[in-house]
Amino acid sequence: MTATATPDTRPPLTRRPGVLLGVGAAVAAVVGAQFWLFGPAEDTPAAAVSGYFRAAIDEDCPRAFDLLTDPVRGSYGTVERLCERAKADTMVSFQVGDTVTTPEGAKVTVTLVRPNLTLVDAVTMVQVDGKWKIASFEVLSSDRGHGQP
Repeated sequence: MTATATPDTRPPLTRRPGVLLGVGAAVAAVVGAQFWLFGPAEDTPAAAVSGYFRAAIDEDCPRAFDLLTDPVRGSYGTVERLCERAKADTMVSFQVGDTVTTPEGAKVTVTLVRPNLTLVDAVTMVQVDGKWKIASFEVLSSDRGHGQP
């Protein structure tokens, strides 16, 4: 006696609405969980640092000024003074490095490249009204020997 297979007459998985809805719900749940757990990708200390230096290079002074806290803002005084300094700066590029969480917020390292100088800064970040902002800059090192090791 030989066994014969009964052909599957059910429609393929892609034509079963219940399967598609289940897969869609699972994908939506995973995406929602990531957003809830980690927040949007732009809402990180590193993203705020990157946003600041990108705005400085682009001379988008209001955006750059908005990413600073009051102590740093005071060193520039106004958006216009920050813009004057941004226009005088010869920064060509930057590279955001590691982020370390601190009790106060976070520290992000960033390498700043100018035609005649490369600096590595530690940028202290704090949250203000739920947004990451820059509280201070500290030069860690430069190719001219500046900074604190």
